[in-house]
Amino acid sequence: MKPGMTFLQYVRDRTVIILTCFLAIAIALLVVWLDLSIGQRFAAKESLIYIFILAVFILMIGLVYDYTNQRRWYKEMYNAETNASDSDFTLCLQHPSTLEQRRMHALLSRQYRSFMNELLTMRKDREKHVHFTNQWVHHMKTPVSVIHLLTQQPVYELDQSQLESLLRSVSEEADRLTRGLDMMLSTARLDKFELDLHVGGLNLKQVIRQVVNENKKSLIKHKIFPKIEADDVIVDSDEKWLNFVLTQLVTNSIKYMRDKEGSKSLTFKVEREGDSILLHVQDEGIGIAPEDLPRVFDAFFTGQNGRKEGDATGMGLYLVRQVCAKLGHTISIASKLNEGTTVTIKFETRAMHHQLLERLH
Repeated sequence: MKPGMTFLQYVRDRTVIILTCFLAIAIALLVVWLDLSIGQRFAAKESLIYIFILAVFILMIGLVYDYTNQRRWYKEMYNAETNASDSDFTLCLQHPSTLEQRRMHALLSRQYRSFMNELLTMRKDREKHVHFTNQWVHHMKTPVSVIHLLTQQPVYELDQSQLESLLRSVSEEADRLTRGLDMMLSTARLDKFELDLHVGGLNLKQVIRQVVNENKKSLIKHKIFPKIEADDVIVDSDEKWLNFVLTQLVTNSIKYMRDKEGSKSLTFKVEREGDSILLHVQDEGIGIAPEDLPRVFDAFFTGQNGRKEGDATGMGLYLVRQVCAKLGHTISIASKLNEGTTVTIKFETRAMHHQLLERLH
């Protein structure tokens, strides 16, 4: 393994000290040579004392020079140690003089940048979470208020049909609460996604049918007829998270088809593309404006449709993309105004998905 600093670099950083040592040795040899040149057999005691004093003096000059050269670095290091609360800790060390100090400064600066980037990411995630929580609470107040108003009606004044309508309305608002709670729980789980992951081979057609059955009341109420055009194909994914993704897509389709007159269709089409599987979820809703299409997967973006509906959080498709990315799937969207929207999920090959699992673990 190559060392972080070569011996030559190590020596170069200590050139001043080495030169002063050589100079002290040279002077000592000169004094001894002068004593011997005048006929003495040994160096005189006074000469040895002189050599010692002179060598110490020369070494002190070298040490003082080296310390003066590095004094700003040592002072900055002391300030960094004593000012423990200083958030710009690594920025205090700005005047390295030796190669060793320069490399240390570069390493600390890189670690500091990495720390600040991570801190900035965490702050953005927290702000995003707080913003979503506030929006979620605001939207959850609506079904709670509706249920509260519905339950205030005197039951004894209602006939059978009115009572059934009341119960259906309460059930619908309860479903809205359930979907909102599921979205909040899924958002919380994303931070520890790998701990809530169980990947296996899934029959995609069965998963689609399960999602359709879970939303059949809303589909029937708004005259939306699901169509599943798929063979029994197996894909690698997590059943719970895939169910969440498809539920969000179905919920969005219902939201933007429910106000259109007549019967509508929601089509699930599965096809092969090489070694991959494509799932197309196609609705006949109001579509998405072309200028909104590039941003539909951004957090909190509601677009023109969301502002018209009034109950959009701008988090549904954002969470869908995040989950698909973590599962190793890719997602894309295409839409035409007043014609409908098609969302496509691409399931990669088994080998690629195993690479995803290796990264997670």
